[in-house]
Amino acid sequence: MSASRRLASHGVLSGTAANSHRIIALLERMLTLSDPTPGLANLTELRRELDELERVYVARALQSGSSFATVARPLGITRQAAHRRFRDLSVPPPARPCLPQLSPDARSALVRARDEAKRHGSVSIDSTHVLLGVACQRSLEVDLEAARRWFGPPPVNAGAPTGLDPALHARLTREAGPVRIDDLVRAALQDPEGQRLLNRLGIPPKRLLYPSA
Repeated sequence: MSASRRLASHGVLSGTAANSHRIIALLERMLTLSDPTPGLANLTELRRELDELERVYVARALQSGSSFATVARPLGITRQAAHRRFRDLSVPPPARPCLPQLSPDARSALVRARDEAKRHGSVSIDSTHVLLGVACQRSLEVDLEAARRWFGPPPVNAGAPTGLDPALHARLTREAGPVRIDDLVRAALQDPEGQRLLNRLGIPPKRLLYPSA
C-alpha cells in the first residue's frame, strides 16, 4: 500500500513508519545489486517512495498549523511552489465566528483580497491578499502583474477560498468593535510574507496606513 493510502486510511504516523521500512529495504537492495539495470529500477521506485514520504511530512506539518511558507523553507522552494504542490494536503480551517462589523472601505478591500486569493487558487485569504486589496482600494500605484507573478501561476480549476487565514482571523478578532481598513493593514503586517510582498512592490507600509504620506 502506498504512503498516501496509508495516510488516508490509518493516519500519518503509521504511514510514516511503514514507508520508512520500505525506503530502507529499497536502498539496501539498490546498493547491493551488482547489475546496474535493476538498480536503476529500484532507484526509480525509491524516488517515488521518497516523494510519498515527503507528502506525509508536509501533511503532518500543515495539520499541526504550519503555513505553506514554513513548509517551503526546508524544502528549498518558494511558498507559491509549495502551495501548488501540496495544496491538496491542507486541512480546511475549522468553522469560525464571523468577523465583527466591517467598515465600508474594509469590506471593499476584503472583496478585492478575496478576488486575488481566488485568482491564485489559495485555500484562504491571507495577509498578502489583504495588503494587495488595501493597496488597490486606496488607489495606490500598484504593479498588479508584478504582484501576481509573486503569487505564482494559478492552478487549474482552483476553487474559491474558504475564508480568512486562521492566524489573520484571530488577529482581527482580538478586540471588540468594528474592523476598519487600518485594522486590516496592521493585522496583515504582522505576517512576514505580507511585508515581503510590500518590499517586492516597493510600497512602504505607512503608505497603506496613511495614503497621503
